[in-house]
Amino acid sequence: MNLDLAQSSLWERPLKKDDRPVILTARDEYRRKVREKLMLDSEGKPFKMLPFRGIPRRCKNVLLDEEMMQEEWNRSRPVKPFRRIPTTADRILDGPKLMDDYYLNLLDWGKSNILAVALGPSVYLWNAENSEVKLLRKVNEEEDHPTSVAWSGDGKTLAVGFASSRIELWDVASSRQVRILEGHTSRVGSLSWNRNTLTSGSRDASIINHDVRSIGRSAPHIRGHTEEVCGLRWSGDGDLLASGGDDNLVHVWEPSCMKSSKYLHKFTDHRAAVCALEWNRHQKEILSAHGYSWNQLSLWAYPSMSKIVDLSGHAARVLHLTQSPDGSTVVSAAADETIRFWKVFEPPPLAFSRKRDEENTSRLSLKRLHIR
Repeated sequence: MNLDLAQSSLWERPLKKDDRPVILTARDEYRRKVREKLMLDSEGKPFKMLPFRGIPRRCKNVLLDEEMMQEEWNRSRPVKPFRRIPTTADRILDGPKLMDDYYLNLLDWGKSNILAVALGPSVYLWNAENSEVKLLRKVNEEEDHPTSVAWSGDGKTLAVGFASSRIELWDVASSRQVRILEGHTSRVGSLSWNRNTLTSGSRDASIINHDVRSIGRSAPHIRGHTEEVCGLRWSGDGDLLASGGDDNLVHVWEPSCMKSSKYLHKFTDHRAAVCALEWNRHQKEILSAHGYSWNQLSLWAYPSMSKIVDLSGHAARVLHLTQSPDGSTVVSAAADETIRFWKVFEPPPLAFSRKRDEENTSRLSLKRLHIR
Protein backbone atom coordinates (compact mmCIF):
# COMPACT_ATOMS: atom_id res chain seq x y z
CA MET A 1 0.00 0.00 0.00
CA ASN A 2 3.11 2.29 -0.14
CA LEU A 3 2.28 4.26 -3.28
CA ASP A 4 5.64 6.04 -3.48
CA LEU A 5 7.55 2.75 -3.30
CA ALA A 6 5.19 1.14 -5.83
CA GLN A 7 5.61 3.99 -8.34
CA SER A 8 9.38 3.92 -7.97
CA SER A 9 9.51 0.15 -8.31
CA LEU A 10 7.41 0.14 -11.46
CA TRP A 11 9.88 2.39 -13.30
CA GLU A 12 13.06 0.63 -12.19
CA ARG A 13 15.10 -1.06 -14.93
CA PRO A 14 16.60 -4.29 -13.50
CA LEU A 15 19.79 -5.75 -14.95
CA LYS A 16 20.40 -9.34 -15.88
CA LYS A 17 23.53 -11.28 -14.88
CA ASP A 18 25.33 -10.18 -18.01
CA ASP A 19 24.65 -6.56 -17.01
CA ARG A 20 22.79 -5.88 -20.22
CA PRO A 21 19.77 -3.68 -19.52
CA VAL A 22 16.31 -5.26 -20.05
CA ILE A 23 13.45 -2.82 -20.45
CA LEU A 24 10.19 -3.97 -18.84
CA THR A 25 6.84 -2.35 -19.34
CA ALA A 26 5.08 -0.82 -16.42
CA ARG A 27 2.44 -3.56 -16.56
CA ASP A 28 5.02 -6.36 -16.45
CA GLU A 29 6.79 -4.83 -13.48
CA TYR A 30 3.54 -4.26 -11.67
CA ARG A 31 2.54 -7.87 -12.08
CA ARG A 32 5.94 -9.02 -10.77
CA LYS A 33 5.65 -6.86 -7.68
CA VAL A 34 2.13 -7.98 -6.93
CA ARG A 35 3.08 -11.65 -7.32
CA GLU A 36 6.06 -11.14 -5.03
CA LYS A 37 3.98 -9.43 -2.35
CA LEU A 38 1.28 -12.13 -2.45
CA MET A 39 3.63 -15.14 -2.31
CA LEU A 40 6.15 -13.95 0.35
CA ASP A 41 5.59 -13.15 3.97
CA SER A 42 7.11 -10.22 5.89
CA GLU A 43 10.43 -12.11 6.16
CA GLY A 44 10.60 -12.85 2.45
CA LYS A 45 9.64 -16.51 2.85
CA PRO A 46 6.86 -18.21 0.82
CA PHE A 47 3.72 -18.94 2.76
CA LYS A 48 0.54 -21.02 2.28
CA MET A 49 -2.89 -19.48 2.60
CA LEU A 50 -5.72 -21.44 4.26
CA PRO A 51 -4.04 -24.87 4.33
CA PHE A 52 -6.35 -27.88 4.62
CA ARG A 53 -5.65 -29.68 7.90
CA GLY A 54 -8.59 -32.13 7.99
CA ILE A 55 -11.83 -31.97 9.95
CA PRO A 56 -11.49 -30.90 13.56
CA ARG A 57 -12.52 -33.61 15.99
CA ARG A 58 -15.20 -31.50 17.58
CA CYS A 59 -16.93 -31.01 14.19
CA LYS A 60 -17.08 -34.66 13.09
CA ASN A 61 -20.12 -35.54 15.18
CA VAL A 62 -21.99 -32.52 13.91
CA LEU A 63 -21.34 -33.48 10.27
CA LEU A 64 -22.36 -37.07 10.91
CA ASP A 65 -25.59 -35.90 12.52
CA GLU A 66 -26.35 -33.75 9.46
CA GLU A 67 -25.70 -36.67 7.13
CA MET A 68 -27.99 -38.90 9.15
CA MET A 69 -30.71 -36.26 9.09
CA GLN A 70 -30.35 -35.94 5.30
CA GLU A 71 -30.63 -39.71 4.83
CA GLU A 72 -33.67 -39.88 7.10
CA TRP A 73 -35.33 -37.06 5.18
CA ASN A 74 -34.65 -38.77 1.86
CA ARG A 75 -36.23 -41.98 3.16
CA SER A 76 -39.33 -40.14 4.36
CA ARG A 77 -39.91 -38.32 1.06
CA PRO A 78 -42.64 -39.86 -1.10
CA VAL A 79 -41.07 -41.41 -4.16
CA LYS A 80 -42.97 -40.57 -7.34
CA PRO A 81 -43.37 -43.72 -9.44
CA PHE A 82 -41.85 -43.78 -12.89
CA ARG A 83 -44.37 -42.65 -15.47
CA ARG A 84 -44.34 -44.28 -18.87
CA ILE A 85 -46.31 -42.44 -21.53
CA PRO A 86 -47.54 -44.78 -24.29
CA THR A 87 -46.95 -43.29 -27.73
CA THR A 88 -49.36 -45.62 -29.53
CA ALA A 89 -53.11 -45.87 -29.26
CA ASP A 90 -54.52 -48.24 -26.65
CA ARG A 91 -57.66 -48.85 -28.69
CA ILE A 92 -58.93 -47.94 -32.16
CA LEU A 93 -62.50 -47.63 -33.40
CA ASP A 94 -63.58 -47.09 -36.97
CA GLY A 95 -65.70 -43.98 -37.49
CA PRO A 96 -67.21 -44.13 -40.98
CA LYS A 97 -68.71 -40.90 -42.32
CA LEU A 98 -67.00 -38.74 -39.70
CA MET A 99 -67.18 -35.26 -41.20
CA ASP A 100 -63.82 -33.69 -42.06
CA ASP A 101 -64.67 -30.30 -40.56
CA TYR A 102 -62.72 -29.03 -37.54
CA TYR A 103 -65.19 -26.19 -36.97
CA LEU A 104 -67.58 -28.82 -35.59
CA ASN A 105 -67.47 -30.66 -32.26
CA LEU A 106 -68.63 -34.23 -32.89
CA LEU A 107 -67.13 -36.09 -29.93
CA ASP A 108 -67.76 -35.96 -26.16
CA TRP A 109 -67.20 -38.38 -23.24
CA GLY A 110 -69.73 -38.02 -20.43
CA LYS A 111 -69.64 -38.62 -16.69
CA SER A 112 -71.63 -41.84 -17.15
CA ASN A 113 -68.62 -43.24 -19.06
CA ILE A 114 -70.37 -43.16 -22.41
CA LEU A 115 -68.73 -41.71 -25.52
CA ALA A 116 -71.04 -39.82 -27.88
CA VAL A 117 -69.95 -39.43 -31.50
CA ALA A 118 -71.74 -38.03 -34.56
CA LEU A 119 -71.06 -39.93 -37.79
CA GLY A 120 -72.72 -38.48 -40.85
CA PRO A 121 -76.47 -38.21 -40.16
CA SER A 122 -76.34 -40.33 -37.00
CA VAL A 123 -75.39 -40.02 -33.32
CA TYR A 124 -73.99 -43.12 -31.63
CA LEU A 125 -73.26 -43.95 -27.99
CA TRP A 126 -70.31 -46.20 -27.11
CA ASN A 127 -70.32 -47.61 -23.57
CA ALA A 128 -66.79 -47.81 -22.17
CA GLU A 129 -67.86 -50.37 -19.55
CA ASN A 130 -68.97 -53.09 -21.95
CA SER A 131 -68.06 -51.73 -25.43
CA GLU A 132 -71.71 -51.77 -26.49
CA VAL A 133 -72.77 -49.38 -29.25
CA LYS A 134 -76.20 -47.79 -29.44
CA LEU A 135 -77.81 -45.65 -32.14
CA LEU A 136 -79.44 -42.64 -30.47
CA ARG A 137 -80.52 -40.47 -33.39
CA LYS A 138 -80.52 -40.54 -37.18
CA VAL A 139 -81.55 -37.60 -39.34
CA ASN A 140 -83.54 -38.43 -42.45
CA GLU A 141 -83.35 -34.99 -44.06
CA GLU A 142 -80.70 -34.92 -46.77
CA GLU A 143 -79.34 -31.45 -45.94
CA ASP A 144 -79.41 -31.78 -42.15
CA HIS A 145 -76.90 -33.56 -39.91
CA PRO A 146 -75.49 -33.32 -36.37
CA THR A 147 -72.82 -30.65 -35.97
CA SER A 148 -72.05 -30.82 -32.23
CA VAL A 149 -72.59 -33.02 -29.17
CA ALA A 150 -72.17 -32.24 -25.45
CA TRP A 151 -72.97 -34.13 -22.26
CA SER A 152 -74.55 -32.44 -19.26
CA GLY A 153 -72.55 -32.38 -16.04
CA ASP A 154 -74.39 -35.38 -14.57
CA GLY A 155 -73.99 -37.44 -17.73
CA LYS A 156 -77.73 -38.02 -18.11
CA THR A 157 -78.63 -35.56 -20.89
CA LEU A 158 -77.00 -35.23 -24.28
CA ALA A 159 -77.31 -32.01 -26.28
CA VAL A 160 -77.06 -32.33 -30.05
CA GLY A 161 -76.66 -29.34 -32.36
CA PHE A 162 -77.68 -29.56 -36.01
CA ALA A 163 -76.89 -27.93 -39.34
CA SER A 164 -80.49 -26.68 -39.44
CA SER A 165 -79.71 -24.43 -36.39
CA ARG A 166 -81.79 -26.33 -33.82
CA ILE A 167 -80.58 -28.07 -30.66
CA GLU A 168 -82.10 -31.28 -29.31
CA LEU A 169 -81.87 -32.49 -25.71
CA TRP A 170 -81.99 -36.24 -25.18
CA ASP A 171 -82.59 -38.34 -22.08
CA VAL A 172 -80.10 -41.09 -22.79
CA ALA A 173 -81.42 -43.64 -20.31
CA SER A 174 -84.82 -43.70 -22.03
CA SER A 175 -83.55 -42.73 -25.52
CA ARG A 176 -86.17 -39.99 -25.55
CA GLN A 177 -85.99 -36.45 -26.91
CA VAL A 178 -87.06 -34.07 -24.15
CA ARG A 179 -86.52 -30.55 -25.58
CA ILE A 180 -85.81 -28.59 -28.72
CA LEU A 181 -83.95 -25.29 -28.34
CA GLU A 182 -84.00 -22.63 -31.01
CA GLY A 183 -82.65 -19.14 -31.58
CA HIS A 184 -79.79 -19.47 -34.04
CA THR A 185 -80.11 -18.88 -37.77
CA SER A 186 -77.31 -21.18 -38.90
CA ARG A 187 -75.62 -24.43 -37.87
CA VAL A 188 -74.70 -24.94 -34.22
CA GLY A 189 -71.08 -26.10 -34.16
CA SER A 190 -70.22 -25.74 -30.46
CA LEU A 191 -71.95 -26.52 -27.15
CA SER A 192 -70.93 -26.30 -23.48
CA TRP A 193 -72.89 -26.97 -20.28
CA ASN A 194 -72.79 -24.93 -17.08
CA ARG A 195 -75.17 -26.64 -14.64
CA ASN A 196 -78.68 -25.76 -15.93
CA THR A 197 -77.38 -23.53 -18.69
CA LEU A 198 -76.50 -24.81 -22.14
CA THR A 199 -74.35 -22.38 -24.12
CA SER A 200 -74.36 -22.68 -27.90
CA GLY A 201 -72.22 -21.13 -30.63
CA SER A 202 -73.25 -20.86 -34.25
CA ARG A 203 -72.11 -19.97 -37.75
CA ASP A 204 -74.29 -16.87 -37.34
CA ALA A 205 -71.41 -15.58 -35.10
CA SER A 206 -73.61 -15.44 -31.99
CA ILE A 207 -73.60 -17.17 -28.60
CA ILE A 208 -76.78 -18.05 -26.68
CA ASN A 209 -77.18 -19.13 -23.06
CA HIS A 210 -80.20 -21.45 -22.87
CA ASP A 211 -81.76 -22.04 -19.46
CA VAL A 212 -83.01 -25.59 -19.92
CA ARG A 213 -85.46 -25.16 -17.01
CA SER A 214 -87.46 -22.40 -18.71
CA ILE A 215 -89.90 -23.03 -21.53
CA GLY A 216 -90.87 -20.54 -24.20
CA ARG A 217 -88.53 -17.78 -22.99
CA SER A 218 -86.26 -16.35 -25.70
CA ALA A 219 -82.59 -15.99 -24.73
CA PRO A 220 -80.55 -12.94 -25.79
CA HIS A 221 -77.81 -13.27 -28.41
CA ILE A 222 -74.27 -12.52 -27.28
CA ARG A 223 -72.13 -11.00 -29.98
CA GLY A 224 -68.35 -10.71 -29.82
CA HIS A 225 -67.21 -12.65 -32.86
CA THR A 226 -67.56 -11.69 -36.50
CA GLU A 227 -67.30 -15.25 -37.85
CA GLU A 228 -68.50 -18.71 -36.83
CA VAL A 229 -68.17 -19.57 -33.15
CA CYS A 230 -66.40 -22.94 -33.31
CA GLY A 231 -65.28 -23.45 -29.70
CA LEU A 232 -66.93 -22.99 -26.27
CA ARG A 233 -65.78 -24.10 -22.82
CA TRP A 234 -66.98 -23.14 -19.34
CA SER A 235 -64.46 -23.14 -16.50
CA GLY A 236 -64.86 -25.80 -13.82
CA ASP A 237 -66.42 -23.39 -11.33
CA GLY A 238 -68.76 -21.92 -13.96
CA ASP A 239 -67.49 -18.36 -13.46
CA LEU A 240 -65.86 -17.88 -16.86
CA LEU A 241 -66.62 -18.86 -20.45
CA ALA A 242 -64.01 -19.06 -23.22
CA SER A 243 -65.14 -18.76 -26.84
CA GLY A 244 -63.12 -19.22 -30.00
CA GLY A 245 -64.13 -18.15 -33.48
CA ASP A 246 -63.19 -18.41 -37.13
CA ASP A 247 -62.17 -14.75 -36.82
CA ASN A 248 -59.03 -16.06 -35.00
CA LEU A 249 -60.14 -14.49 -31.72
CA VAL A 250 -60.52 -15.92 -28.22
CA HIS A 251 -62.87 -14.16 -25.80
CA VAL A 252 -63.26 -14.75 -22.07
CA TRP A 253 -66.67 -13.84 -20.64
CA GLU A 254 -68.19 -13.33 -17.21
CA PRO A 255 -71.86 -14.36 -16.92
CA SER A 256 -72.87 -10.98 -15.49
CA CYS A 257 -71.54 -9.11 -18.53
CA MET A 258 -72.60 -11.48 -21.29
CA LYS A 259 -76.04 -9.94 -21.82
CA SER A 260 -74.41 -6.67 -22.83
CA SER A 261 -71.89 -8.54 -25.05
CA LYS A 262 -68.98 -7.17 -22.99
CA TYR A 263 -66.12 -9.65 -22.77
CA LEU A 264 -63.57 -9.73 -19.97
CA HIS A 265 -60.52 -10.57 -22.10
CA LYS A 266 -59.73 -10.67 -25.81
CA PHE A 267 -56.80 -12.59 -27.30
CA THR A 268 -55.73 -11.75 -30.84
CA ASP A 269 -52.43 -13.58 -31.37
CA HIS A 270 -53.77 -16.50 -33.40
CA ARG A 271 -53.65 -16.41 -37.19
CA ALA A 272 -56.13 -19.23 -37.79
CA ALA A 273 -58.85 -21.12 -35.99
CA VAL A 274 -57.69 -22.77 -32.73
CA CYS A 275 -57.29 -26.52 -32.83
CA ALA A 276 -58.30 -28.98 -30.10
CA LEU A 277 -56.69 -28.73 -26.63
CA GLU A 278 -57.11 -30.82 -23.48
CA TRP A 279 -55.71 -30.10 -20.01
CA ASN A 280 -54.30 -32.92 -17.92
CA ARG A 281 -56.32 -32.90 -14.69
CA HIS A 282 -53.54 -34.58 -12.69
CA GLN A 283 -50.37 -32.93 -14.02
CA LYS A 284 -49.48 -29.48 -15.35
CA GLU A 285 -49.69 -30.56 -18.97
CA ILE A 286 -51.60 -29.72 -22.14
CA LEU A 287 -52.36 -32.06 -25.05
CA SER A 288 -52.78 -30.44 -28.47
CA ALA A 289 -54.09 -31.89 -31.73
CA HIS A 290 -52.48 -31.16 -35.09
CA GLY A 291 -52.90 -31.71 -38.80
CA TYR A 292 -50.56 -31.55 -41.77
CA SER A 293 -47.96 -32.86 -42.03
CA TRP A 294 -47.61 -35.26 -39.06
CA ASN A 295 -51.25 -35.43 -37.84
CA GLN A 296 -49.97 -35.98 -34.32
CA LEU A 297 -50.95 -35.25 -30.75
CA SER A 298 -48.34 -33.30 -28.76
CA LEU A 299 -47.99 -33.30 -24.99
CA TRP A 300 -46.56 -30.11 -23.45
CA ALA A 301 -45.34 -29.22 -19.98
CA TYR A 302 -46.98 -26.13 -18.47
CA PRO A 303 -46.01 -23.34 -18.03
CA SER A 304 -42.64 -23.89 -19.74
CA MET A 305 -44.42 -25.23 -22.86
CA SER A 306 -41.56 -27.63 -23.51
CA LYS A 307 -42.62 -30.63 -25.55
CA ILE A 308 -42.72 -33.93 -23.67
CA VAL A 309 -43.71 -36.37 -26.41
CA ASP A 310 -45.55 -36.70 -29.73
CA LEU A 311 -48.25 -39.34 -30.26
CA SER A 312 -48.60 -40.54 -33.82
CA GLY A 313 -50.95 -42.92 -35.57
CA HIS A 314 -53.56 -40.87 -37.42
CA ALA A 315 -53.23 -40.73 -41.20
CA ALA A 316 -55.09 -37.41 -41.56
CA ARG A 317 -55.60 -34.27 -39.51
CA VAL A 318 -56.94 -34.63 -35.98
CA LEU A 319 -60.33 -32.94 -35.61
CA HIS A 320 -61.60 -33.54 -32.06
CA LEU A 321 -60.35 -34.37 -28.55
CA THR A 322 -62.15 -35.38 -25.37
CA GLN A 323 -61.10 -37.22 -22.21
CA SER A 324 -62.53 -39.92 -19.97
CA PRO A 325 -64.38 -39.08 -16.74
CA ASP A 326 -61.37 -40.09 -14.63
CA GLY A 327 -59.05 -37.98 -16.78
CA SER A 328 -56.64 -40.79 -17.62
CA THR A 329 -57.54 -41.43 -21.28
CA VAL A 330 -57.89 -39.02 -24.19
CA VAL A 331 -59.89 -39.85 -27.31
CA SER A 332 -59.10 -38.32 -30.68
CA ALA A 333 -61.16 -38.37 -33.87
CA ALA A 334 -59.51 -37.61 -37.19
CA ALA A 335 -60.26 -37.17 -40.86
CA ASP A 336 -58.94 -40.69 -41.49
CA GLU A 337 -62.27 -41.87 -39.98
CA THR A 338 -60.66 -43.47 -36.94
CA ILE A 339 -61.25 -42.84 -33.24
CA ARG A 340 -58.19 -43.54 -31.09
CA PHE A 341 -57.85 -43.95 -27.32
CA TRP A 342 -54.59 -42.75 -25.74
CA LYS A 343 -53.58 -43.44 -22.13
CA VAL A 344 -51.48 -40.30 -22.09
CA PHE A 345 -52.56 -38.69 -18.80
CA GLU A 346 -51.44 -40.16 -15.49
CA PRO A 347 -54.44 -41.68 -13.69
CA PRO A 348 -55.51 -40.25 -10.32
CA PRO A 349 -54.38 -42.04 -7.13
CA LEU A 350 -57.87 -43.47 -6.56
CA ALA A 351 -59.00 -44.18 -10.09
CA PHE A 352 -62.44 -45.73 -10.17
CA SER A 353 -62.35 -49.33 -11.29
CA ARG A 354 -63.54 -50.29 -14.70
CA LYS A 355 -63.80 -53.73 -16.17
CA ARG A 356 -61.26 -53.91 -18.99
CA ASP A 357 -62.24 -55.59 -22.19
CA GLU A 358 -60.05 -58.64 -22.87
CA GLU A 359 -59.29 -57.34 -26.30
CA ASN A 360 -58.59 -53.76 -25.30
CA THR A 361 -55.59 -53.54 -27.59
CA SER A 362 -57.34 -54.97 -30.60
CA ARG A 363 -58.84 -52.89 -33.38
CA LEU A 364 -62.61 -52.54 -33.06
CA SER A 365 -64.77 -51.38 -35.94
CA LEU A 366 -67.97 -49.43 -35.54
CA LYS A 367 -68.96 -50.84 -38.90
CA ARG A 368 -68.65 -54.38 -37.58
CA LEU A 369 -70.72 -53.39 -34.56
CA HIS A 370 -73.65 -52.51 -36.85
CA ILE A 371 -73.87 -48.78 -36.28
CA ARG A 372 -73.83 -47.59 -39.88
